[in-house]
Amino acid sequence: MSTSSAWKWRPIDADKIAHFSYGNYAIAVLNTPIRIPPPVLTRLWNGASIRSTIDGGTDRWLEFVKTEAIDASPKFPDIVSGDFDSIQQSTLALCKENGSEVVPTPDQDFTDFEKGLRALTARCNLRLDSIVVIAELGGRIDQTISCLNTLRIGVELPGSPRIYLLSRSCMTWWLSRGSHEITIPRYLKERQEWCAILPFEPKADNSVTTTGLKWDLDGGTIKFGGLISSSNTYDKDDKSNLVKLRTDAELIWSMGLVWE
Repeated sequence: MSTSSAWKWRPIDADKIAHFSYGNYAIAVLNTPIRIPPPVLTRLWNGASIRSTIDGGTDRWLEFVKTEAIDASPKFPDIVSGDFDSIQQSTLALCKENGSEVVPTPDQDFTDFEKGLRALTARCNLRLDSIVVIAELGGRIDQTISCLNTLRIGVELPGSPRIYLLSRSCMTWWLSRGSHEITIPRYLKERQEWCAILPFEPKADNSVTTTGLKWDLDGGTIKFGGLISSSNTYDKDDKSNLVKLRTDAELIWSMGLVWE
């Protein structure tokens, strides 16, 4: 498989468990439960170039800071955005008092998630390599699908930052058509953590080829109503620590995580 022009993905530190390599990144918190271990999320929050909470995610974040007694610096987000139908008004006022920029995004043709990403990048003076979105996938299937759909918006934002959904169980991102190399930490391979390749666009016939997986794909089609590569894992005998993937359809990649 030729990967001379492959997209390179290495968002997880190869050696340190629960450490990430997002480059220059922003962080955004959605209105879902926060279940990432407090020390990890504190490190991610403090290391971000710009911090955003989206609507009721603001209440979630400030409650997390209070309940877990974490050392968040700064405690308040740089940006609070949304149509403000789920945030407590007292929380919104408190954020204003503590220097957060409040950005109303009332347009109902788009989700708060998408509008929040646009508001964030419009106000960031630095080029972002990545945006890390804290969101627990599950519960309402419509909201889960909506979150996955929004992953593609990165190609439309200034600098085309990579957007990662980060939850307690997994990290998920969008793959464009073309070739990709995903670096897999050895500890995930040894523990045979799960990974998945899921369809994104409604393309009836596509070709997906991989190496580095326990159950590789050899030009097969990934689509709803057909094959979906769920509950896959990694080839423990492969020494490259790479999953190489070539696709002529847009896909979703998701991978299980461990925290200790």
